[in-house]
Amino acid sequence: MQSIEGKRGQPRTRPPFPATSGLWGQPSNINNVETYANVPQILLKGGEWFASMGTEKSKGTKTFAIAGKVKRTGLIEVPLGVTIREIIYDVGGGILDDKAFKAVQTGGPMGGCIPEKYLDMPVDYESLASVGSIMGSGGFVVMDEDTCMVDIARFFLEFVQEESCGKCVPCRVGTRQMYDILNRICAGEGRPGDIETLETLSDYVKAGSLCGLGQGAPNPVLSTIEHFRD
Repeated sequence: MQSIEGKRGQPRTRPPFPATSGLWGQPSNINNVETYANVPQILLKGGEWFASMGTEKSKGTKTFAIAGKVKRTGLIEVPLGVTIREIIYDVGGGILDDKAFKAVQTGGPMGGCIPEKYLDMPVDYESLASVGSIMGSGGFVVMDEDTCMVDIARFFLEFVQEESCGKCVPCRVGTRQMYDILNRICAGEGRPGDIETLETLSDYVKAGSLCGLGQGAPNPVLSTIEHFRD
């Protein structure tokens, strides 16, 4: 933590709540750029206009970075409440090489993998949470029939493991142990009980991590186990 000058020139630790004491020790907004980008249009057109888009609980639009095995990749903006199918097939043009859809991973590295049976599910905060994923940063990674789900779980867990600050043991050590197990499975060296161990480790990491990184790290692994256990 950085120090800021307190009374009589003595350094003191910056409080952890930016809304109370952030930049230069003053109350600071820490909303992301996407949130700020909505403000001018709401001021110009009013709250009712903004609330007319989206669902009952998830209002407005959402920006997604659609990537992976889809014909049209890029940054898109859609009203909340559109279905996964509409995003992939209407906006994204369908699966690359017209292969079968397998899953989509939403929310960035701490999101979950959503299988085909949820293609017609509306994309909003509540619906994504109900199937083990999140809205998060707006990641939208599409996978086709040839995608290895174990490899996908390993890929996202590797990112989280590298990003861990190392302050708390459940995140620093737990995600490493999970990554090592997935690495073995991908190398064809899986052992009986590996899946159950991953589930147990996931519970410990989620419950014991101090910040959202560790708390959300097991999501890709748990959702993959839930929907693609075989």
